Amino acid sequence: MEIEMGRPPVPTHLKRDKRLVVMVTDSENELLAKAAKDAGAASLSDWVRDLLLEAAAQGPAESSAE
Repeated sequence: MEIEMGRPPVPTHLKRDKRLVVMVTDSENELLAKAAKDAGAASLSDWVRDLLLEAAAQGPAESSAE
């Protein structure tokens, strides 16, 4: 029996080749991490990525100050 260690390789079609860096304070990071955990996300970065992509797909937000 062979024991595999570490993460399996990411399939080529799922590899991400760009990185977006967002600077947050420790308290902001804790708040975001809790929200991601409460949402059942695998990780904070996955949760943030999903939210950003959903928001981008919806297009620009309507202004309520008209």
